[in-house]
Order: sequence, then C-alpha cells, then structure tokens
Amino acid sequence: MKSLSLTYAASLFALAEEENIVDDVMDQLREIDSVIKENREYASLLDSPTLSLEQRTKLIDEAFSSFHEYVSNFLKILCEKKCVYIFPECVKHYEKLFNKKNNIENVTVITAMPLSEELCSKLTSKLEKESGKKVCLDLKVDKSILGGIILRTENSQTDASVRARLDAIKMQLES
Repeated sequence: MKSLSLTYAASLFALAEEENIVDDVMDQLREIDSVIKENREYASLLDSPTLSLEQRTKLIDEAFSSFHEYVSNFLKILCEKKCVYIFPECVKHYEKLFNKKNNIENVTVITAMPLSEELCSKLTSKLEKESGKKVCLDLKVDKSILGGIILRTENSQTDASVRARLDAIKMQLES
C-alpha cells in the first residue's frame, strides 16, 4: 500500500501547497492520526461494509467538522475506497514532504539514560550545523546499549554505543 498512500499524500500536499495551508493540514492530519491510533475501532468502522457510505461520511463530518475541508474530504475519499487503514501511512508520507519543504530532519536519538535538556540543546545545535537543516529530536532510552549514543535519520545510522563497541571486540576475538 506504500504507493497508494504516497499517491494520496502527495496529492493532498500539492493541494495544500496551492492554497498555502501545508502547516495547518499537517497539524490536522497529526490530530486525526492520533485519534485513529487511540481508537483503532474507529478506522475499522469507517472501512466497514456494514455501514453505508453516507453513514460513514456522516461520522467523519461529526468528528471533524472544524477541520479544513481538504482534510475531511481526504478522509472521506479513503472512507469511500474502504482504505482508511492506510491513513497513518499517508500521514507519514505527507510529513516527509512537509519536512523536505521546510528543511527539517528528524533524528532518533537512543541513549542508555535520558539526556538532559542542556545536552539535547547542544546535540540539536551540532546536528543542525552539520546538516544545514532544522533538527527535531525523537529521544528514546534503551538501557541495553549500556552507554554512548545511536543516531538515526531517514537515510543513515551512527552507532556509537558501548554495546556496538563490545560486539565489535567480541567479533575480533572470535575470528
């Protein structure tokens, strides 16, 4: 479904760009995505053949009446095609387009212990300087790495964890 979700997301992005509402649409898509993730049965209901299309679109109107018509109509199109289940993938693709347009790089940071705000700020500054992009950190804690840091972007991973170094030493000893 990657190509279908990408096609839908790119179409919505193009419309939003024409109307200069890319940011608003991004915010609203994230909000709906959160609702759907918290209420999986809602997405199933919107894809359900037991309800008429009219009933299903009425549910969308009731839940998202304050949202921009492009966003609610987008959800209605997915509903009509009985593929609301791809909505989270559509949001991911839209977000990639949004990030590219706004020169944003998402970086997942994995450490053995939580980073202080000061270290987060320094890391963000350093990564922004190196990449020339605005960096958004997604902080995760994984005690199994023992120490150090793992940085993941869409296209790369840097593993400077103690676990990785120990594994490398172990492989050298075994060969």
